[in-house]
Amino acid sequence: MMLKGKRIIVTGGASGIGRATSILAAREGALVAIADINQKMAQETADLVREEGSEALVIEMDTSNKADTLRMVDETISAFGTIDGLVCGAIKLVPGKLEELSEDDWDMVMDIGLKGYFFCAQAVGRVMLENGNGSIVLISSVGGVQAYNGAGAYSVCKAGAIMLGQLIGVEWGGRGVRGNTVCPGQVRTPMTEAMFKDPEIAAGRASVVPMGRVGKPQEIAEACVFLLSDRASYMNAGIMQVDGGQAESKMMHTPGRNWGGINMSYTEK
Repeated sequence: MMLKGKRIIVTGGASGIGRATSILAAREGALVAIADINQKMAQETADLVREEGSEALVIEMDTSNKADTLRMVDETISAFGTIDGLVCGAIKLVPGKLEELSEDDWDMVMDIGLKGYFFCAQAVGRVMLENGNGSIVLISSVGGVQAYNGAGAYSVCKAGAIMLGQLIGVEWGGRGVRGNTVCPGQVRTPMTEAMFKDPEIAAGRASVVPMGRVGKPQEIAEACVFLLSDRASYMNAGIMQVDGGQAESKMMHTPGRNWGGINMSYTEK
């Protein structure tokens, strides 16, 4: 059991990659705090964690609210005693062309997916630094290394997450706290489900992956749990691509290629 006895927090744990990570972490022996703005779905994740025989804590919070992140830490320590790992996965996708992108939509994505990552990492990191041990995993995207046309602030946000993960590793690695970033490729989750329902978009998205298919949340969870574990003890300030080879294929940049981009009428909440 890779995470036996470890106490971890998963933000965005109510669904998708966050839910899969919470369940797998519990299966590997961790106590799991599910932090999410959607309390109902977070409770569903907690029930699944308990089915794995582990303890679960639900924390209703907004990662872009600093006070909420501090409360998240307090509630986790109160329930579990300390914090050994953090996975940041909360994000909101608001597609839009750059020339039409509103300030509010830009701020919403950046506040949740980048400032929120910073708030959570800083609050949890202080506990880990005091303990001299811990692992922080930020979920970025292949969209952080390749520009996602029509995805609004998403690619900028995810590129920032990669640099934040590297900065955590560089500044805190010598003090026992590792920071790494996982970059998923095409993954079918509740956030992307509306896009995959369109056959043309689904086919286009699969076509840019050398493996010829999109990923599953559980496949991303495997990477997150590994990086949380002591088996990854010398992995720090790194980027783990879990994308079926998409980032290396450069297929998204082929002129005129219909890669199955964002359905502009779709906004994830």
